[in-house]
Amino acid sequence: MTMKDPQTSTTAIPRSATLRRFRPLSLPVYLDYKLTNSKRRPAAPVEPPTPQRHSIIVPAKQHGAAAASGFSAIPRMLRPTVRASLAKAVYHHPQQNESRCCQMLIHGLFVAFEDDFVDSGVPKSEDLRADGGKPFTHFISLSARYKTPIKQLVDRKTGVKRLRLGLPRLYSTTPPTAADIEAKVRAARDAAAERGVVLTEDDYYDVVFDEGESSRYTSLEALQLLAARDFLFGSGLREDSRTVRVLVTTPRDHRTDAVAAVTGYLSLVLGCSVAKVLHTQDHHPKVLNIWKDTISEECAEYIEDVCVL
Repeated sequence: MTMKDPQTSTTAIPRSATLRRFRPLSLPVYLDYKLTNSKRRPAAPVEPPTPQRHSIIVPAKQHGAAAASGFSAIPRMLRPTVRASLAKAVYHHPQQNESRCCQMLIHGLFVAFEDDFVDSGVPKSEDLRADGGKPFTHFISLSARYKTPIKQLVDRKTGVKRLRLGLPRLYSTTPPTAADIEAKVRAARDAAAERGVVLTEDDYYDVVFDEGESSRYTSLEALQLLAARDFLFGSGLREDSRTVRVLVTTPRDHRTDAVAAVTGYLSLVLGCSVAKVLHTQDHHPKVLNIWKDTISEECAEYIEDVCVL
């Protein structure tokens, strides 16, 4: 038996068998792009031009795509140019209690959403501060947890005065019955008839499904609006806004009531109508959008009749 010379042998392994045997499971990834001229060569990523002091020096031994594009073997996320650009980026860092949307209406008078812990029934001291980091001296808190509609308290140790205004719950855990809906629609139809209008189909759905907040009409009673107005007058805010600081807090689904509680006082202090106060607030660039367009024209007339006239 004679052995064939490997260099002169005509027996060859089929190409398909070679591919099946040596075919890799996945293609390799090259970070330095030092590949030979091939149609599968990945294109070098494009980066914005950077100052000369951050330029990358490519060694002379690098050739091909690496030398042409100016990339080294350093991964993209670790290059000095990228790190320098990230250092210059400006990021917004949320401040403490930023979601409460604390808003100053006039000097010494602020409105904000109540703390989530307080909203869930857990007692907690107030973390919000007025301008300059000073604590508040007076509080008007609106809540559906209060059993009485109006109650005033004074802390004997700190002298902090509080006014609590009870609110109805806008969202009930139990669905209304057919009798409740009929009574609700009947009352709305009678109220519309007194104004000389007819309850349309759109009004019917608003009455059935709307619980008050999107109607832009306050759920505070006349006595509660007067109590809030008199509490603000008695705080001395008008005479000395430097030492008197009032915070009005409300649940997140009762922002209309918070604005209504202070609008009567602002109308008297500023010497203009309630509609004018609301128009100025709704178009002021420094007022957060969450506190704009909260009171309807009909509700503004109601506040005017109760607190001003």
